[in-house]
Amino acid sequence: MGGDTVNVKTIVRHLVPRSVIHRIRHGRGSLDQVMRLDAERFDRWMSRPDSTDPVQLDTQVMFHTHQIEKGLSHGDFRPCFGKQALADLSDGLRRLAEADPRHEDRFSWRQAMGALHEYRTRHETLGQDLTYMRRLFPDAVWRCIESGNPAMGGSTDHPAMEPSRLKAMPFAKLSVRRRSVREYSDEPVSRDAIMRAVALSQTTPSVCDRQPTRIHVYDDPTIIEQALDIQRGFNGYRTPPVLVLVSSDIRAFMTEGECHEAYVDGGMYAMNLLYALEIEGLAACPLNTMFTMSQDRRTRTLLRLPDNECFVMYIAVGRPLRTTPICRSRRRAAEQIVSWNQ
Repeated sequence: MGGDTVNVKTIVRHLVPRSVIHRIRHGRGSLDQVMRLDAERFDRWMSRPDSTDPVQLDTQVMFHTHQIEKGLSHGDFRPCFGKQALADLSDGLRRLAEADPRHEDRFSWRQAMGALHEYRTRHETLGQDLTYMRRLFPDAVWRCIESGNPAMGGSTDHPAMEPSRLKAMPFAKLSVRRRSVREYSDEPVSRDAIMRAVALSQTTPSVCDRQPTRIHVYDDPTIIEQALDIQRGFNGYRTPPVLVLVSSDIRAFMTEGECHEAYVDGGMYAMNLLYALEIEGLAACPLNTMFTMSQDRRTRTLLRLPDNECFVMYIAVGRPLRTTPICRSRRRAAEQIVSWNQ
C-alpha cells in the first residue's frame, strides 16, 4: 500500500478552503499569545514609581530632565516654571543615588545636573527666588548642580540654514544637525516642499516591500489645534503651521507575527521623513501618538482616519526662526549601547 498511500495533508489542502486553513494556523488564539507575551514582558520591566533598578530609575530621571529642558528652551522664557517636574526629578535622583553608589558617573545623573545647573543660573541671573528649588535638593546634590556641566543638559540655540546648503550637506553632518524644533516662524509652509519630502522618503524599506505607511497632512489651524489638544504633548507652544500624521495600513500584514511591523515600518519611514523635511529647510518635531482608547476614538473622528490604519506618530512642521532655542538632549556614546557577541 506504500505507493498508494494518500497524503492526508494533501487531501485536507484540496478539501478545506485556504482561508479556513489560514484561520486555523493564524487564528485569534495565536495573536492573543503574541500580544500576551509582549504585555507580560512589558509589565515585568517597565519603569514604575516604586522601581529600584538603576536603569529603570535612569528612565525617570531622563524623563523629568527633559521636562526641564523643554521649559528652558521656550523662546518666551517663564521664570519659576516646572515646580512639579523639579520635585519629581529630585525624588528620582534620590532613589537613583540609593540604588547605585556610583550614581554620579551615570549618564542620566550628569544630564540632570547640566539641566539643573542652567535652571539655577538663569534664575539667579534674573534675580528670581530659588527657595522652592533649594528645599528640594540636599546639600550634596546642590553642590553637584552648582558644578554641573551645562553642555550635558539644558538648552542651546539652533540656527536656521538655507535649503541649498542643507541639500549639499553630507549625511553625517545632516544627521547631527537635525534636531527637534517646537517653535516656528509665521512664514507659511509650501505644500510642494512637503510633497518633495514625502517623495524622497518613499525609498524607506518595508517588510517584503509592502509599503504600509500612509501620510496625512493637515494645514488647517483649527484641525491642528483640536488634534494637539487631544494629544496633550505640545502644550505651551503655538499651533504649528502643519501637522503630519504618519500611520500604517494594517491590511498590508498577513500573520500574527507581523502585529508590530506597522510601527517598525512606520517608524523607519518617519525618520526618513524627518531628514527629508530638514533638507527642505523645514523645522520639525516628532510627537507621540500613544493614545488611550478615548484619545484614539476622538482623534479618528476628528481626522476621519479609517479603522484599518494605526497611529505611528505626529510630526509638527514649520518654517524655522532665524535662531531657535532647543533642548540640548545629549545622546549616549555609542560604546554605552553596543555589545559584541554577548
